[in-house]
Amino acid sequence: MGATGFAGGAAGRDLVEVNVGVRNDAGRDAANRAAAEVKREFSFDALTIRVAPAAADNLASNPNVRYVEENGTMVAFEQTTPYGIDLTDADVAIDDGNTGDGVDVAVIDTGIDAQHETLEANLGDGWAAVDAACTTNCGGGPSGGGNGIEECLAEWDDDNDHGTHCAGTAAAADDGTGVLGVAPDVTLHAVKVLACDGSGTFDDIAAGIEWSADQGHDVQSMSLGADTDSSVVADALRYAADRGIVIVAAAGNSGPCTDCVGFPARDERVIAVSATDQSDALADFSSTGPEVDLAAPGVDTLSTVPRDGYAEFSGTSMACPHVAGAAAQVIASGVTGRDAVRNALLEAADDVGLAANEQGSGRLNVAAALDGDDGGDSENAAPTVESLSASPASTDTADAAFDVGWTVSDADGNLDAVELSLTDETDGELEETVSAAVDGEQAGDTTRLVAADDDGTGNEYAVELTVTDADGASASDSTVVSAEEDTADGGDTAPVIDRFTVTDDSNPNWSRHTVDWAVSDADGDLAAVTSEQSAGGDVVDRASTTVSGDTASGAHDLESRRTSVTEIRLTVVDGAGNETVETRSF
Repeated sequence: MGATGFAGGAAGRDLVEVNVGVRNDAGRDAANRAAAEVKREFSFDALTIRVAPAAADNLASNPNVRYVEENGTMVAFEQTTPYGIDLTDADVAIDDGNTGDGVDVAVIDTGIDAQHETLEANLGDGWAAVDAACTTNCGGGPSGGGNGIEECLAEWDDDNDHGTHCAGTAAAADDGTGVLGVAPDVTLHAVKVLACDGSGTFDDIAAGIEWSADQGHDVQSMSLGADTDSSVVADALRYAADRGIVIVAAAGNSGPCTDCVGFPARDERVIAVSATDQSDALADFSSTGPEVDLAAPGVDTLSTVPRDGYAEFSGTSMACPHVAGAAAQVIASGVTGRDAVRNALLEAADDVGLAANEQGSGRLNVAAALDGDDGGDSENAAPTVESLSASPASTDTADAAFDVGWTVSDADGNLDAVELSLTDETDGELEETVSAAVDGEQAGDTTRLVAADDDGTGNEYAVELTVTDADGASASDSTVVSAEEDTADGGDTAPVIDRFTVTDDSNPNWSRHTVDWAVSDADGDLAAVTSEQSAGGDVVDRASTTVSGDTASGAHDLESRRTSVTEIRLTVVDGAGNETVETRSF
């Protein structure tokens, strides 16, 4: 958009409908003066007007106006249906007594059947945009027209099927009738912003988000979207997020593709959901991209349709309400704060082997997000290598020796054994293996590994540690260390890494790590410390600090667009060119 952003009829006599974002009262006054008709004013700094094209162009160049956008439309993502309650362990959560009771979920869609046998008991207040209000005489549209109901029981009644189907997945009651939803005791609110043909204007959708936010709802579920962004909808998302609402949206049905997540799902305030099938394979229609946060079942999913009906639909529209219901469950369990709810869902997700841009953090697991039983399907939690470091050690012989410091832990208190190995990287020869018994929740020690009859001058050695628990679960880590020059004679010594800890603050869109380090050099000849973030062997970010003397410490912040980082490497170099390297694997 710009000075020539709006095309009108002859001499500009035709009106265009636009959303106007304003910076201040002067901008709002300018928009009102230009308007032939004011269609809607928002609580946030925006309004929707009908205006002559030339006047719209003038508003777009007004410094008191943030944006002027044509009032486009969004449509319900195309359908085909869910079964995913069992796959996501929502049934396990429900059996444990978690039902979402006391949480309000807004389904911002085509409405909800006002009398469905397994939804009616969960229905709270609803709302409909004037342009989307229920009708029994639908003229067709991108979703194939309305469902032909004979009577609208409320203005927010569902004359399309789509919204009712999403509502059933999120919260169909556990009453022995029909189907079971993810959170069967939440209060559902129909926010009807899509007409019977499955489409709705940007301003109607923004108004629905605003209404829901003003009611104090906890979760908003949006199985809708467009290829283009909308500034007025983004304003509404900000308005809702500022009021603490967890917002979930379908990623879109533009697949196969690699970077095509729709809007509003790609907005940073929204949990974007892709679709998988019953085998945890990516649905071929699912949009993917770096904005995807979670995957959920969206192929042939069974849910509710008006009146007292049930059908299988497919689409990311069907995946989205699984996550909305799970968010309600997390909130009902006592978790507060939008970020805390989001993190609980992402951290508990099951890695089903898809790429990060396909599954985000993984496929939804409702029970795990509540710290509940996983239904007996997962194995004992694996132990963890907390730290691993190695430094050259002085000996009375010409052998290359290294002191290896390590700590391991196991959340189940079930540690069993640690094995350390030393391999000469020059020829690939295994030099020594040492095993130690461990128990409890945490253990640590310093172990000396020796490359016998090898002075190791100029060589690099790989140190690998494997920890195993009593159930056979294991974890490994490794580091690389350089041998001292002339170990026996005490020549120029390599620097030592005394501290190397990594804090992982990554999210589905960014790989972020903070490296906290401390180094020393017996010769007082420190030169430089470098941290590197690697993905698949390629360095994706690097930070370096010049140092001097015999000790130094500091921190490096590493960041890259989500690239599935597999390793963090720390290198310290002294003035003689000796270097010591350690790595942390992910």
